[in-house]
Amino acid sequence: MLKKIFLAAILLVLTLSACGSPFDDNEPMLGGEPFELYLVADPQITGTQLQNYDLDELPLAEDPLIATDELVNYVWEFHAFDLTQDAYQKLIIAFSRGLPASGLPFVIVAYGERIFAGAFWSPISSVSYDGVTIIQPFDPSGQPLLITLGYPDASYFEGEDPRNDPRLESALDDAGVLRRAED
Repeated sequence: MLKKIFLAAILLVLTLSACGSPFDDNEPMLGGEPFELYLVADPQITGTQLQNYDLDELPLAEDPLIATDELVNYVWEFHAFDLTQDAYQKLIIAFSRGLPASGLPFVIVAYGERIFAGAFWSPISSVSYDGVTIIQPFDPSGQPLLITLGYPDASYFEGEDPRNDPRLESALDDAGVLRRAED
């Protein structure tokens, strides 16, 4: 009997050691893509109303507007990113009818975790905004998009800058799109 227990224990140890560590450094432990930008699904929520919601309470669109494979690069110090030509054209078409004066809210997600919310903003909006913005793209040649603070400029921003979240930086690095200003 003792011999059977001993053999079972050895077999169990060998089986578990063959499985590998659940903390393998080569793979992220979180689910989802390294980078996704979702629009907020509720059309009644505007950019100026984002501060009234917890990040986790915001209903997200079923599919991301921008996914990892549509990013060409992301320059961390400027929070500027380039998209593939197809992705940039998709944004221009999506916003061709214009944006609400009070912004179109979005949420940045990394590996399934919500990092921060902001709003796409029209450069001709007369409404100031104290949150994170991406100015509506117009140029069909596809210039970098900037994630900025406040509208019409950073002096309108209130609070802590959420863009420097290390989870986002790590996810962008994992995806191979993170660039430094000096690169």
